[in-house]
Amino acid sequence: MSDEKRPYIINGERVTLEEYRKTKYEDLRIRVPKGKKEIIKKHVESTGESLNTFVNIAIDEKMERDNQNKNT
Repeated sequence: MSDEKRPYIINGERVTLEEYRKTKYEDLRIRVPKGKKEIIKKHVESTGESLNTFVNIAIDEKMERDNQNKNT
């Protein structure tokens, strides 16, 4: 495979996007009640964020609130 198709570098070696993602990220699948997915997508579109960014921020904010509640 040419270097053009391997633009990412891990440990000095060129890798594909898929290989890079497998090394740097984990997948997390969630389920929502029917109809909620479309509501979430519309909300996210209005913010200009990606769905992934939105979910990560929501998780971080909830964890922070839970930690604050534990410490009070």
